[in-house]
Amino acid sequence: MSKEIIGIKQIDEGGENPKTKLPEKPLWELTFDDLTTRILGKPKMEEYISKSYENTVHHFTRRISILMDERKIIQWCVVFSDYSDVLLSSTELCKKLMLGHQRKDEDKYMNLEEALAKKNFPQNEVLFHPVKSNPYPHLTQDREELDRLRTKAIEEAKQEVLNEEFKQTIETGEQE
Repeated sequence: MSKEIIGIKQIDEGGENPKTKLPEKPLWELTFDDLTTRILGKPKMEEYISKSYENTVHHFTRRISILMDERKIIQWCVVFSDYSDVLLSSTELCKKLMLGHQRKDEDKYMNLEEALAKKNFPQNEVLFHPVKSNPYPHLTQDREELDRLRTKAIEEAKQEVLNEEFKQTIETGEQE
């Protein structure tokens, strides 16, 4: 299970992205429940938020509101590619990042399971396929009707031959 994110801090001056080793501005520092930290760049942040909402993030920004008594409220505005948006508190954003990370892991495991399932399939699917049901049931009915009519025609032909033979035996018997 993922560690819970308890805090997020935007580093406006930026720095080196730990993954790409390229300078990036801004970066985000996540604080976890065991007080460890991790720095994420914009692509990872957008990926996790997108996964949590199952909607592609266009961009997101931090908004700082200063109240009359000098208190600061930090809000995060997330705009999606369909231009719908949502305004989150830092706590809500942390929960969404954690949910997005969990969903990313689920997708990764699902892809792994599919790959393993494909690997365990028989090598030649043509040789090892399940028995198929009849794809053309109307043809089966037509074939049965044709067989019935053919049998009837054969029986009628036999009956005619027997009738002819019977007539011939009667005629030969009368001539004697």
